[in-house]
Amino acid sequence: MPARPSIAEALEALPQTGRRTGSGPDIDAAHEEIFAPDARQEDREVALLSWLDQARPCSYGRFVARIGHPPGGRRRKGLDLCWILEEDLAQGHDHVAAKVWTARAAWKRRAVNGESSAFLIVFSDRRLAFARPSRQLGELCRALAGTYLSECAPVEYDTVYAEALPLRRPDGRVSLFKAGTRLLYTGAHGSARHERRIPGGVAISVNSPGHYAHSLGHRGFVPGPEAASAPYRVDVLVPRGIAGDDAGGWREAGAEALRLDCLTPREFSVSDPEHGWSSGLPIGDDAVLTNPWEPVGVG
Repeated sequence: MPARPSIAEALEALPQTGRRTGSGPDIDAAHEEIFAPDARQEDREVALLSWLDQARPCSYGRFVARIGHPPGGRRRKGLDLCWILEEDLAQGHDHVAAKVWTARAAWKRRAVNGESSAFLIVFSDRRLAFARPSRQLGELCRALAGTYLSECAPVEYDTVYAEALPLRRPDGRVSLFKAGTRLLYTGAHGSARHERRIPGGVAISVNSPGHYAHSLGHRGFVPGPEAASAPYRVDVLVPRGIAGDDAGGWREAGAEALRLDCLTPREFSVSDPEHGWSSGLPIGDDAVLTNPWEPVGVG
């Protein structure tokens, strides 16, 4: 079997769109900040978070907007960010995987206390930001996704991968909630997967609506009754369309939203499709970093 190219080799092989093409005025403006020669890390974060606040590219952002957050609270406090920059990618797979895993574990330890329900890993590189959909981009995105969900690697196209997010309940017990995972990429602009666009290159968005809703309840914040069954879309992680091949692929436009009764006391059995989304799986303190959910292929 031929060896898989290194991340550096894969980046060099990416077909490019050409920087004059542009990705829309909003993303082009964010790129001026993110890729500025003298950009500081806080500048990159401000540019990305400002774009996210305006665009809300995922159903979780709309979910949070509908449910709300405690008065005086800042939504971005509930989002953990992990940046993988060009210099990290140059150091190879093992370095990237170690940095991502460290950030992932730190996120879950914050999540136990209800401090965060969302995680965004940003692989930021000009070559990723200006890459066009292609087989090379698809394979590199699968490899980058594998640095995050290492327990499921190699990551496959058109497959739903659920993350597990722990939360300590008021009685001291810990439960795991399912979290959706979704790959976003700048090259989605203007394509059939336009809603996956994001500035900076490639990102993996991870979020748990059930965890978020229950953590609000633990803090005494009660959303209005209209939020009791807010819609949340479960997507595949890496769509085949990123490789420029939509044949037989997952059609996001036709995906059904998951109706989450996450603000009700209803409990779901392990066999129920909504188990883990709305009601957590009881675990011991030694299992807060585990992920028991099996991938589900939909292609």
